[in-house]
Amino acid sequence: IMTVMPEPVVRMVKHPECRKVMASVSPNGEPHMIVCGSLMVTEPDTIVVGEVFMYRTVEYLNANPMVEFVVWHGKDAYTIKAKARCRETSGDVFNDMSQKLDKMNMSLVAVWYFDVLEVWDASASSTSGSRVV
Repeated sequence: IMTVMPEPVVRMVKHPECRKVMASVSPNGEPHMIVCGSLMVTEPDTIVVGEVFMYRTVEYLNANPMVEFVVWHGKDAYTIKAKARCRETSGDVFNDMSQKLDKMNMSLVAVWYFDVLEVWDASASSTSGSRVV
């Protein structure tokens, strides 16, 4: 069941100084994390990530679509549990992200769409560890 991220979470993800990491799991259960600078929100219940240098990650996503994102800015942070919905190699989102990455001398292979399932507070505060939605 998809979950709508609250506005403060969406606003943080869209902030240009927000840090973003994605964790996936290998077929034998080992965690795998990557820096995810291309992560963006297209809808309040959807996260999109550009596939750039994601060799092991793609293999792991094909075996297990469940991921968790960590996003933070300053002392505020959230973890977002999500499930890969699809991978696309064309379309408006692909074209927009491709243009942005071209400017950084990176080639976009595809975009991955993820359905948001849960959001948790990971801030450096007394609310850390509580479920947001």
